[in-house]
Amino acid sequence: MPATEKHFLLKRNEPQDAQQPYVELLQLAHDAVIVRSFGGEIRFWNRGAQEIYGWNEPEAIGKVTHRFLDTVFPKSLEQLEQSLLREGTWEGELAHIRRDGARITVLSRQVLRRDSDGRPLDVLEINRDITERKQALNLLPESESRFRLLVDAVQDYAIFMLDIQGYVASWNLGAERIKGYKASEIMGKHFSVFYSPEDNSAQKPARELEIAIREGRVEDEGWRVRKDGSRFWANVVITALRDSTGSLVGFGKVTRDMTERMQAQESLRGEVADRKAAQQALYASESSLRRLSQHLFRSQDEERRRIGREMHDSLGQYLSALKMKIDSVRLSAPGSASTLARELAEAASLADGCIREVRTLSYLLYPPMLEEIGLQAAGPWYVDGFAKRSGIETTCTVADDFGRLSLDAETALFRVLQESLTNVHRHSGSSSAEVRFYRNHENVVLEVLDHGQGIPPPLLASFTQGDMGALGVGFRGMSERMRQLEGNLEVVSGPGRTLVRAIVPAEKNA
Repeated sequence: MPATEKHFLLKRNEPQDAQQPYVELLQLAHDAVIVRSFGGEIRFWNRGAQEIYGWNEPEAIGKVTHRFLDTVFPKSLEQLEQSLLREGTWEGELAHIRRDGARITVLSRQVLRRDSDGRPLDVLEINRDITERKQALNLLPESESRFRLLVDAVQDYAIFMLDIQGYVASWNLGAERIKGYKASEIMGKHFSVFYSPEDNSAQKPARELEIAIREGRVEDEGWRVRKDGSRFWANVVITALRDSTGSLVGFGKVTRDMTERMQAQESLRGEVADRKAAQQALYASESSLRRLSQHLFRSQDEERRRIGREMHDSLGQYLSALKMKIDSVRLSAPGSASTLARELAEAASLADGCIREVRTLSYLLYPPMLEEIGLQAAGPWYVDGFAKRSGIETTCTVADDFGRLSLDAETALFRVLQESLTNVHRHSGSSSAEVRFYRNHENVVLEVLDHGQGIPPPLLASFTQGDMGALGVGFRGMSERMRQLEGNLEVVSGPGRTLVRAIVPAEKNA
């Protein structure tokens, strides 16, 4: 742009390169910034003008604005120019045409610049598109009318106005239906007539208006009074209404009859209370059953311990003594009595077998090392014996950090190990099994894995869905032992494998 066309931006004696930053700033404006001669010829056209009107700068430069934009003036062009000459400024609304043919309304501010002799030089014109705002203002009266129709038609809510003292100033059909007053009966009366005598004695209506003035609104639920004296449970919202200066002009009040909902909630609360009582009774029953189950398991373990010790300490001792006697007789028998010696040798062998069986049974009932050394030793000992007795190749690994647990926890896990390996021997058809003891985060875990025929899917599905007896009493017992320890029993099975996993919280069972 030639410097002669941009000199309006700065002082006349300012060099051209100093003008450039100000020109760039004008280009950033979203309003249309136009510089024209007093006769209307466009000399400057910023990007905001291009955004609003659609024409770029080369297309606009040199055009006469009122012809180029098909301007509709609020008064004649001559009157506008005379006002500019007289006042030096003019402000008003103009109608312009855009490049796409759409008619828009702009708020135009125009400033006249003169030379040193007072002759008009050029005009700075800043136009802001206010089309949408004008349309909204034009629609406002219609919107207000529709809103009044809507408020009057609403019957589920009492919607009315109060003046600044709390007297009723408007009344809709919903208010008439809910409260029983016709508009002619209630207009001009104080809204405290809707409150109970006790609420009025406590100055509740005045207090609610004070809160609405202070906080903008107040919401309350409580009993309100109809014209006939009956009461209903109401949800009430009072909103303070202020004008553009912030002065209080009244209150808007919306009331909804919530009696049916309140009664339904009361009924529901009664049902919930009954349900809670039933749940508490069920929980107490379940707790009693759990305590009984725990007592039975402990009694069973104690009885096993007692029988195991008695078998080891008494019956085992008797059998050992018998073996010693037989050996003594066999050794003292004459050499010629070969038949007697052979019979005594067989009796001694049978006595050896009885001793081994009694010792095994006593250890199976309750291995002493479980109490003395712990599961990390008793587990591998049992697995080794199981492998020898059953012929099933069974391995056992115990993590170094497995450690000790409470006697109840170690006993429960030992019983799960026994029951799981018994199931492998009796039902799986597997030739091998793997046993692992390890810690996983906050839990200790026992896993028994076999490579047999697996569990039928319907039975496994029933067990997974909570039917603990679906897989037999052995699985029910294992699951119950884990639950008493706040642990869990998991069973995963498919063709060629079954995994039993017992999980026990370590800290709670330390």
